Amino acid sequence: MLRDSCFRNTGDARSPHAAFDRERGGRETRARGDTGSPAGPEVPQAEGSQATSEQPVQEGQALEALQIELQPVNKQASREHARLKLRMWQRRQRHLQQRGALIQGIRGFWAKAFVNHPQMSALISKPDESMLRHMTNLKVEEHKFPRECRKILLFFGKNSYFQNEVVTKEYVLGLDGYRASHSSPIQWYPRYRQEAYRRRHDNSSLNFFNWFSDHSFAGSSRIAEIIIEDLWPNPLPY
Repeated sequence: MLRDSCFRNTGDARSPHAAFDRERGGRETRARGDTGSPAGPEVPQAEGSQATSEQPVQEGQALEALQIELQPVNKQASREHARLKLRMWQRRQRHLQQRGALIQGIRGFWAKAFVNHPQMSALISKPDESMLRHMTNLKVEEHKFPRECRKILLFFGKNSYFQNEVVTKEYVLGLDGYRASHSSPIQWYPRYRQEAYRRRHDNSSLNFFNWFSDHSFAGSSRIAEIIIEDLWPNPLPY
């Protein structure tokens, strides 16, 4: 009886491979996990995918909120820029008026500036020089409404060519540069009217006289550009 009891307590101890089988079984159980299923690749969590898809939405909302906050800043900057531009324009006008008064006291100032300009000189003939000697002043006005344009005003004293005291040339400023808009007609004296007609038709190329007589002449925007952007801002180098 004692022998049978000892066999029942030791179980498989009588088998020489019992211990090895138990150890191998334990390792397989741990590898399978608590469910008993074989180990396999990990499946991505659903929460991570949802977070990734929500990230662009959150960034877009943050960007929209920032843009809303930026709008009043942009408006304030525009107002400040407009006020600064107005102050600088007023200050500049005072200086230009003083400059104009001084230039009027220098006989033939603008004629020399026009003739000595390297690009303008090629477009001016000897008769043009004689006419320009009567030019007393030059102004360029900027207008924003109803559209952005530039007005060139050429002032003349009494002369034997035309009656105009002021000759104006208006140009609209666009993406492609200056475009002729309006010009005051030249009131030629009868004794010079035929000569003016002959000069315009004998030489149809771009020159100062053709521009002066008809600002819509092909290529006239080039002369306007020289006057507006070069001669008017600073004529002293010429």
